[in-house]
Amino acid sequence: MVTLDGRGSRDADGTIAGYTWTQTGGTPTVTLSSRTVVQPTFEAPAVTTATTLTFSLVVRDDRGANSTASTVGISVNPPAAGTVSGRVRFTRIPTTAGSGLNYGNPQLQPARGVLVRAVAAGNPGNVLATASTDANGDYNMSVVGNTDINIVVVSQMLRDAGQPLPRWDFSTRDAEEGDANNPLPYTYTDGQTFNSNTGTGHNIDIPSGFNSSGTVTGTRASAPFAILDTVYRALQLVLSVAPNTDFPELVLDWAPNNPGSQTFFDMSATPQLIVLSADPTEDTDEFDQHVIAHEFGHYIEANYSRADNIGGAHGLGDKLDIRVAFGEGFGYAFGAIVLGDPVSVDTFVDNGINVSSTFNVETNPATNPPGSPSGNFGCWCSESSVWSVLWDLYDSNADANDGVALGFPAIWNVLINDQRATPAFTSIFSFISAVKNENPVSAAAIDTLLSAQNTSSIADIWGTGETHVPGAVAAAVTAGAFGATPASFCSACLARSHAS
Repeated sequence: MVTLDGRGSRDADGTIAGYTWTQTGGTPTVTLSSRTVVQPTFEAPAVTTATTLTFSLVVRDDRGANSTASTVGISVNPPAAGTVSGRVRFTRIPTTAGSGLNYGNPQLQPARGVLVRAVAAGNPGNVLATASTDANGDYNMSVVGNTDINIVVVSQMLRDAGQPLPRWDFSTRDAEEGDANNPLPYTYTDGQTFNSNTGTGHNIDIPSGFNSSGTVTGTRASAPFAILDTVYRALQLVLSVAPNTDFPELVLDWAPNNPGSQTFFDMSATPQLIVLSADPTEDTDEFDQHVIAHEFGHYIEANYSRADNIGGAHGLGDKLDIRVAFGEGFGYAFGAIVLGDPVSVDTFVDNGINVSSTFNVETNPATNPPGSPSGNFGCWCSESSVWSVLWDLYDSNADANDGVALGFPAIWNVLINDQRATPAFTSIFSFISAVKNENPVSAAAIDTLLSAQNTSSIADIWGTGETHVPGAVAAAVTAGAFGATPASFCSACLARSHAS
């Protein structure tokens, strides 16, 4: 309550008979308890910035004469800003090699890099403050004091044009909902209302919507955030070698009605799109980190290198077009590098049983690549051989045939330079030729990796002199002419749940 005071008014030859108060400036206009008393009062208005309200006082003496107006200014300040902080975690259902998703062992993990909004209680459209969580899932933001608020977590990682490089906009959405060109990211709120002046933290744990037996019992709220957390890890890998990267907008299309076994990257969409399976009775991808990282690898290859992958069905041990073999092999190697885990796990449901497809990209056999049928073997036309060679170029584990440890910078440097501009098809030939040129000291050790995959010492981007030509593809290729004209990237390669 504010009190205006006219008691200092004097009349030299008489007495004060009346008072008249008028608000002459400032907004909002307030209501005085009375305009004609010596000490009127009013309620201080709620303001968001410092405001000055001005009032004039005219007094009348006992002879009816009015004084000149006197003016007073009243400063009204907004409530002190409250600091709102807390931690956001999402529920991850872990995978078990060979057994699929382990619904009985849910794990709370930090939701990293996602948007958090403080909104006016009961009015989510009135956003009072926005922040992003850090590497621990923590958020901290300043909100107008003495305000009842809710916290809303948004399945979006955003660093926009208003900030210096790097920049990105990754979100998990149902691409078929709402405006087809601007579907909204998923959000989660626990609905709890609290006052921004309380000075206490507000933590949020996002549930999975599954019970311990794998039955959906509620909204699968954690799925969009589990997906983004894998993207967060991929983002950190790229930033470690290219800290000023400007990432094209990417939508990760996940929705409960997305059918199983349809997972792919689509560069032609606007914005670019990764579609993920979401049917828990057949195949759901939100907790399959290697699958998500694999598809993000396609996004990276297509945007920062060149991807001539023509697509088509493919499986472990298949003899493939050199473009498909490299693109898919790169995707799996990239996923393993992102996660720091060479054991790739893809869960699905087979005849009602929760199972998984598992293979180790570090395995570097002399004959059969991991998972290949009897009689097939590694070669330049095998995605299995490609992922094994790329992983061994990266890792520092000196296993069989592996005496190379170049790390991710060497791979990235070739991707964004030689591989991007090669006049040949993008393949193991164009890639390894550039790696050897950039790292001549490691050339002999790289040849050892290739030999273990039934691939000759790579002399140039064309595969000149390659002598390992499996009979199934011998008629389709000629040694020394594996590719000479760049092809366009195709995103329609559909094989089980880990399609390109």
